[in-house]
Amino acid sequence: MKKKLLLVIIAVGLLTGCGSKIPKLSNGEDAILEFGDGAKFSVNEVWEEVKTTYALDTIINKMDKQVLESAYKDKLDEANEYIANMETSLKKSFVDDSGKFDETSLQSALSQYGYSDLEDYLNKSKVDYLRDFAIKDYAKSKITNKQIKDYYKNKTIGDMDCVHILVKPAGSTNEDDANALTKANTIIADIKKDIKSGTSAKDAFKKYENNSEVTYQELGYFNRGEMLSEFEDAAVALKVGSYSDKPVKTSYGYHIILKIDQKEKPSEKDATEKIKETLANELLSKDATVEIDAMINLRKENGIKWHDSELEDSYNKYMNYLINQARAANQKSTSN
Repeated sequence: MKKKLLLVIIAVGLLTGCGSKIPKLSNGEDAILEFGDGAKFSVNEVWEEVKTTYALDTIINKMDKQVLESAYKDKLDEANEYIANMETSLKKSFVDDSGKFDETSLQSALSQYGYSDLEDYLNKSKVDYLRDFAIKDYAKSKITNKQIKDYYKNKTIGDMDCVHILVKPAGSTNEDDANALTKANTIIADIKKDIKSGTSAKDAFKKYENNSEVTYQELGYFNRGEMLSEFEDAAVALKVGSYSDKPVKTSYGYHIILKIDQKEKPSEKDATEKIKETLANELLSKDATVEIDAMINLRKENGIKWHDSELEDSYNKYMNYLINQARAANQKSTSN
């Protein structure tokens, strides 16, 4: 509806420019509609009605597009590639019985989420993609040197190299879960037997590589923040060459983990950027207001000035509303 309104306003401007005769209101403004009884209303009347409601969202997106494309020029090629891949994927997903792109089907799906067309969706997705950079940078700027030093002292470790065997429950019932746990314990018992008989731990695990009843994976090197927390904690606790003597439960199922190797802890200087990224991610997951503050701050840094007091007031009220909603979400998350 917002885009249609803008198109109507543009169309009126084009008609005026082409010399078409546009009816006038008594105050001299161009009429956008005229009724049979002679009543008229203008583009300005429509604008005054919608500018602090429907138009505000459009204005904010245009505002952010401008400041983000200026602040993240070095990321534009990456963003464009991401959007191109998204468009290709969407067109492959929405096809008719003959396998050809079904534009009507895609348009129907997009309209359910408030997008006027594919171009509208892709443009907003590009803005969202660039917003992620701004939000992450802002979150990093909130990380203190003390936080970095504390994290380095207490949590920084060298990269770990692990393999694991995953037993997934067949379904979502308690019985399915119990059966998966039993199977995982049986595998651990069998691995212990193999090792006692002289097989290396790595080879004992590798026996399950082609077992269709489980998932065997060589994970390669990883560090904190790259795995589910339960898996990560268990891997950190293991010594090189040892394996979990009890199944490690995550949302995927039950894991048996073998730590193959671990690199030396990096220097604080070398680890700082990764620590900042990790702490920024933690901040974003704990405090929903950071995302909103990030964009408010970026807009201010770009010297945006409002020349319509009603719009400025509506914008400020909307930002306050979003922040209050985020604070409520924080409280709910903490209480749970």
